[in-house]
Order: sequence, then C-alpha cells, then structure tokens
Amino acid sequence: MPATTTPPPEIRTIYDETFRSRHYDEPTISSMATQANLLGRLKHHAATTDGSFSICISSGQGVFISKALLDSIPKDHRPALDTRRAGQAVETFSGTLISIGTTFLPVIFTNYTTGEKFRVVLYAIVMPSLYVPMFIGGSRGSVVQTTQYTNEGPKHGFGFGPGDEKVHVMGIY
Repeated sequence: MPATTTPPPEIRTIYDETFRSRHYDEPTISSMATQANLLGRLKHHAATTDGSFSICISSGQGVFISKALLDSIPKDHRPALDTRRAGQAVETFSGTLISIGTTFLPVIFTNYTTGEKFRVVLYAIVMPSLYVPMFIGGSRGSVVQTTQYTNEGPKHGFGFGPGDEKVHVMGIY
C-alpha cells in the first residue's frame, strides 16, 4: 500500500496591499541601510537557496527591494515589474537614487508568539541595487509600528491598520 503524504499547510495571508492603493509621496531611506535586522522568506525561490533574505528596518518612508531580489524569484512566480512609476526619486543619506519601477512582493515571516508562518504582500519600490535586498521604512504609515530591543534580538511589531491583525516578528542582530 503506498504511503500517503499530506501537502504542507498553506501559508495564511494576513495582509495584502495589492488593492489598497498604496503609494509613498516622498519615498526616503533615512538610514545607512547596511545592517539587516530581520529575515524574510520567499515561497518561490531558486533551488540553490532556502528562500531567506535580509531586511533592514529603520527610519524612512516606503518599502524598497533590490532588482536582484526580484530577479531571484523564478520567472513563473515572479511578481510583475510595473515600470509606469520608474524614475521615481528616492532620497537617501548618500544622495538621490532613481527607481526602476514597483511591484507587489509576497514575503513570509514567522509570528514570534505562536511560531506560525504568515504572508504579507507589500507594495515595493524596485531599486537597481541596495546594500540589503529589502528596506522597510519605519516612519509614519509603515507596517512596522514598533521595535522593541530584547536580549534575543529586536522584536518588530507589525500592524496593518484598523481592524487588521497585529503581529510580532523576531528580528536578528
């Protein structure tokens, strides 16, 4: 008799900006943005990786990803690059960077309290390159509402708006 296997559980999406008309009036990276303090995971990734990538959460406004991170997603599953907003100026400490477009990036995190994996889909400005694959600005209107420093590492409080679920995600040092 053949052994039965159960498929892995589907990862629950708790927040999706796809239809929320998200945009950033003045996208900024107000940080050197060189130190990762959180790990994200891609559901679909190259077979040579485990799908994890570094994220820097610091001051600034917007969610930014590198083109390399977007290109690391296999073509069949890669979110579309919308170039209608290409050329958007992003202010940084080292000068102005110019975007190449936007996308909606699905990212998997792990709930600090329950251990449950969950997915969020974030509107991201795609940059030709960044020091880390993803940067999330923690200023007004951010999905990151709090950061608490503990002996185990930073604990980021994600909040997604009134009535939406609030989740703590453990960061890295």
